[in-house]
Amino acid sequence: MKNTILLAVHATLLGCGKGVPQTQSETKTGPTAAGPTSTELAALEQKHPNAFVNTLGMPFVPVPGTVVQFCIWETRVKDYAAYAAANAGVDESWKNFGLGFKQADTHPVVNVSWNDAQAFCAWLTKKELAEGKIKAGQKYRLPTDAEWSVAVGLGKEKGNTPKEKDRGIKGVYPWGKESPPPKKAGNYGFVLRVDKFRYTAPVGSFAANKFGLHDMGGNVREWCEDKHRPTGTNRVLRGESWYYFYVDGLLSSYRYWSHPNDRHFHSGFRCVLVGK
Repeated sequence: MKNTILLAVHATLLGCGKGVPQTQSETKTGPTAAGPTSTELAALEQKHPNAFVNTLGMPFVPVPGTVVQFCIWETRVKDYAAYAAANAGVDESWKNFGLGFKQADTHPVVNVSWNDAQAFCAWLTKKELAEGKIKAGQKYRLPTDAEWSVAVGLGKEKGNTPKEKDRGIKGVYPWGKESPPPKKAGNYGFVLRVDKFRYTAPVGSFAANKFGLHDMGGNVREWCEDKHRPTGTNRVLRGESWYYFYVDGLLSSYRYWSHPNDRHFHSGFRCVLVGK
């Protein structure tokens, strides 16, 4: 019920938000399936010298306190386009953001379910094992809820499940402890007036956190591995999005949840790399 009410409220506000600019450079180009060139990959490796840059041009960095490497940004439209081009029958909801908005290649892919994200990770693992980019024992997957909490900078949380930990730590946000968020804190609901983007933004548009990760708050919610509660079906999403503006939901400890088959225009995913 809460999510339904929020959708209705936000839909109304979207119709009233004509004063917020929608930068044209991010809305004219559609997805392409071409991967990065060797020159582009070399440039990324030079720009991120401490990162592992994979064949799609996704940089991964270690996060102390976890055993995985996090992609520094959310999975982009161009990354998902490569997966869809290589696999027949991929649901095409990701191609249509809605609301008359056209995403560019560097925006985070949305309208992808938890199951879609799992399939992407499995494909990328198989692809890069075959190409020798990653080694036996390594694989891509979604971050766990606990790994995501470490990566966003949360301290020890009380509770045994994501549901029990939800909003357990008050007054801590991805940008710090200031509330409401300051200017350029991230891409949040446009009524907060903290950024110039009406909908999604190109990944990396805002400053990285102390671990070098962008958009751990804002842009899109991110699917995690875990169930919201052990006996349920719903999976956890973290990080909030361009769509949300209620301050309590912007907490680093906030957990959203949804069915693993659900697809939303405010939700995407971030990959982690397991193994050395």
